[in-house]
Amino acid sequence: MSIMRGLSFIAVLGLFASTAPAIELAELAADAAKGKSDAVARLISEYGVSREKALEARKVLEGLKSEGAKKLLAHPALSTNNPRVRIVLPTGNVELVLLEDAAPNTVANFIVLTEKKFFDGLTFHRVIEDFMAQGGDPTGTGGGGPGYSIADEINADALGLDKIKVRELYAKMGRPAPPQMANLSVKTAYEKNGYKFTPGLPSYPMKRGVLAMANAGPNTNGSQFFITHIACPWLDGKHTVFGVVTAGQQFVDKMKPRERIGRIEVLYKRDHEYKVKKLGE
Repeated sequence: MSIMRGLSFIAVLGLFASTAPAIELAELAADAAKGKSDAVARLISEYGVSREKALEARKVLEGLKSEGAKKLLAHPALSTNNPRVRIVLPTGNVELVLLEDAAPNTVANFIVLTEKKFFDGLTFHRVIEDFMAQGGDPTGTGGGGPGYSIADEINADALGLDKIKVRELYAKMGRPAPPQMANLSVKTAYEKNGYKFTPGLPSYPMKRGVLAMANAGPNTNGSQFFITHIACPWLDGKHTVFGVVTAGQQFVDKMKPRERIGRIEVLYKRDHEYKVKKLGE
C-alpha cells in the first residue's frame, strides 16, 4: 500500500513538472501583454530562440485577445515563418531571426553566403563600444566583399522618414543641421544624396539588437553586416535592416575587435529557392 502511495505521489510530481512551464508561460505572456518591459524582454529572449518556442508563445498570446498581445504577435522574434540563423562565436551563440518580408533579396544573399560557408572563420573587424559590431569582410580591412553588390531594401515611409525634418533628426543627435537641408524631410534629403527607396516593404527601424547591411553609400551592399548595441535612428534609411537578435545579445555587447566567427548556421528557411539579385546582372 505504501509503495502505491509513493508511486501516486511521484506521478503527481511528474504532472506538476509538465504543467509548470505552461503556467509560467501564461503568466509571463499576460504580463508582457500588459506592457511590462521586463516581461516583454524575457518573453522574447526565452521564446524567440526557435520556431518551436515561438509557436508555444503565439498560442498563449492568441488566447489573450488583447491589443498588447496583438502587438507582441507582430514582433519578428515570435514569427514562425521567418528564416533563423545562428552565429557561433568563441564566447557564445547569437541567435537571429531574418526579416525576409522586409528585405527578401538581402536575406537571400545572407542565406546563400552562409550556406557557402563564406562567413566561417571571418572576424568582426570593426567593433565600436556602445554602438555596433561589424563583420563579414573576407579581407578583414573593411573594404572587402563577395565580388558583387546588391541594392538597398528600405521603405522610407514605413520608417516615418517622410514626416521627420532633417533639423529634427540632427537635434536628436545634438548637432546643427546643414542649413540647405534643415527644412527638408529626411526622406527627401537622402534621395538628393542618391538613395532610392522601395515602397511597400515593412522596413524595421534601427533598434538595439538588429542585423543590418554595412555599406559605403547607396546600393553598395555586399557581405558586410553589423549588429547594433543601441538604437541608432540616425542610420534609419541608410542601411537595410534584415534581422533581429533573439538571444545572445550579451555576446555582441561584450565583443572585442577581431573576434572570430566560428561559423554561421541556417537553422530554418522557407521552402523556396534563395537566389540573389546582383546589381549589373
